[in-house]
Amino acid sequence: MSTLFPTWPHILFAVLEPLSLLAGFFGALLDTSNFISGQTSHAGNPPSHPSVLALTYQLGNLYLLLAILGVFTVYTASEPRVLRNYLIALAIGDVGHIYATYVAMGASGFRDVATWSPVAWGNIAVTGFLLVNRIAYLLGVFGYPLNPRQKEGGPKVE
Repeated sequence: MSTLFPTWPHILFAVLEPLSLLAGFFGALLDTSNFISGQTSHAGNPPSHPSVLALTYQLGNLYLLLAILGVFTVYTASEPRVLRNYLIALAIGDVGHIYATYVAMGASGFRDVATWSPVAWGNIAVTGFLLVNRIAYLLGVFGYPLNPRQKEGGPKVE
């Protein structure tokens, strides 16, 4: 299956990102305690309130939803502007995701990279990496989308 993306954005946004979202879904569902406690670098047992569990499962469900929507969008888009608008929406979400993690961790925890959990690395570093690549794509750093009529390697649309 191909997309309108050039090679690197295709690998990142059509393959790796959906897989990472599935990992987030399964992490929230199968390792709930670690998923909850890993959101910040604060030591201790995660809260056991039923609302925390509900929010964790809901967040996991959103990861699954984003993975499905991402695959459907990038593999079925027939116009470059659809991908452009999709990446703009995700970039806005990336900023909100990083900010929410910052607020939860506090400024000192956010800056203390050595204490980050694997979940915090995903919330901050991976999300930041995706944001930088989205912006780079939108600025044309990776080239231009494939011509929709020649998805299989024809000339690029400028």
